[in-house]
Amino acid sequence: MVRSRSLRVPLAVVAVSAIAAIVASSAAADISGPCTASIAGQNVKGRGTGAFSKPITVEKNSVVPVTMSSAGQITHLKIQISFAGMSWTVRDKASHGTSWASSVNVKKYAKYGVGLYKVTGSSGGVNCSGTALVKVKGNPLSTVAGIVGLVAALAGLGGIGAAVALTMRAGTMGFGRTVFGALFGLIAGLGLAVLAQQYSVMYPTMGAAIASVGIGALFGIGLVYVAHFMGGKVAIPD
Repeated sequence: MVRSRSLRVPLAVVAVSAIAAIVASSAAADISGPCTASIAGQNVKGRGTGAFSKPITVEKNSVVPVTMSSAGQITHLKIQISFAGMSWTVRDKASHGTSWASSVNVKKYAKYGVGLYKVTGSSGGVNCSGTALVKVKGNPLSTVAGIVGLVAALAGLGGIGAAVALTMRAGTMGFGRTVFGALFGLIAGLGLAVLAQQYSVMYPTMGAAIASVGIGALFGIGLVYVAHFMGGKVAIPD
């Protein structure tokens, strides 16, 4: 009993820390350097890139213009898309003059899903960059990412339910059942984070992505913990 109670404080601390990581905004600047930038005709300046920042909305089947201008010469342009701490380049080539413009075929780079992504445009010569969140409109459940997220969430929640049922039947937590709850909680957290991104509820910054799976694991352990105490009080039919 003492051992079980000793879990309460560390679990609470981890839970609060995880929630704080989700809520915290990204430190990335919207505009860096002596320049201006736009995505889909909307000014990038003043837009955050945190988990709940306001995005620029585009259609999945659209071709989105990305522009940047500066008082100095721009010798190179690069456009990157980011997701959960990972980035990939969609354009990287030489440029001339004091401004550049490029077009991004949204469907080509968001073919596995919709929702929230971070787009960054940067230039050489004059050291400038612009970053903003972009919301790709569409039906998440018609995409690979949306379906995978839903399956993971349901599988994780189902696994937690099984761990809870086994714990209530046994009347004790048990190391195996605790690990079982944590593992399926992690899977549920991952699936729900993907669905949150696909439905444009939350952009998965690295901190938010880690916190989401961490909270999922804690949720699984927490329910097993509750089931441990309920096991001796609720009759479980054979």
